[in-house]
Amino acid sequence: MSKHQNNLAERLVDAMLAHVAEYGWRGTKLEAVEERAGLSPGEAYEVCPGRAQLLNMFARRIDLVSVADAGPVPNDFEARYDQLLDILMLRFEALNPYRMAVSQVLTDVAREPETLFGVLPQSQRSFAFLAGAAGFPSGGWQGAIFAKALSVVWLTTQHVWLEDESIGQSATMAALDRNLRRAVDTLEPVLGRSFRDAQTEEKG
Repeated sequence: MSKHQNNLAERLVDAMLAHVAEYGWRGTKLEAVEERAGLSPGEAYEVCPGRAQLLNMFARRIDLVSVADAGPVPNDFEARYDQLLDILMLRFEALNPYRMAVSQVLTDVAREPETLFGVLPQSQRSFAFLAGAAGFPSGGWQGAIFAKALSVVWLTTQHVWLEDESIGQSATMAALDRNLRRAVDTLEPVLGRSFRDAQTEEKG
């Protein structure tokens, strides 16, 4: 995507988030987002052909913020676990300013099968990308299984995050650590001994 297209995408995402905060996802039409972003339908279509793509662009923005400060992939398994835990927690922190909009999207998208099916592939890509940034499998059958497991970890923890008013979001951190550890321990026998090896070649 060119710099010009990135600018268009950023404007659309910002406009979408503002509109959702006011009107909810079901009250957010692509035409209204285009108008709010100051873009013509053609300019918007250049980077975003539909409503689900608005959410996908937002997800990619948050993913990139989450790994921006991630260091090199550690060789030690527990250190890589900690790095993945940090990345996922940073993802929640990056979403904090948009918590109201995210809550409304979660409620409304569940009632829109066409949107739900439109965002599921990006969800898989997101969690594969985040896994790879910590040296966990992100490609092949192992990566596919691990990304699906991370999506379950995320959805389970998200309920805590939406209600978390604790200092430093300690409740979210505790739930995330608990859910991630359970997923990793459950999957290790399934994915084999190589699961503990750093997958540096697959880093997103």
